[in-house]
Amino acid sequence: MRNIFILIIFFLIIYIFLFLRKSKKGSRSEKISHCIETLGVKPGATQKEVAQAYRDLTKVWHPDRFADNPRLQRKAEEKIKEINAAYEYFKSFHGQS
Repeated sequence: MRNIFILIIFFLIIYIFLFLRKSKKGSRSEKISHCIETLGVKPGATQKEVAQAYRDLTKVWHPDRFADNPRLQRKAEEKIKEINAAYEYFKSFHGQS
């Protein structure tokens, strides 16, 4: 009886490990999808296209462009943080430095 209990525990541990491993992969692809959406590029975009999209977005959403309107400046600061985070994650995912 004890051996059966140990065997069941062993299989539960293996199952939980595999489940957690699978969920991490899903979150990575979801994160990449979010980055692609944030940067406004198509899936499969080249690194050069992603970098160009990033430069374009930083010019559009730079907070200094909204210095005369504090509300819009705060929104731009939030947006630029999201854009920077997406670009940094994309670079780390593709092994750029």
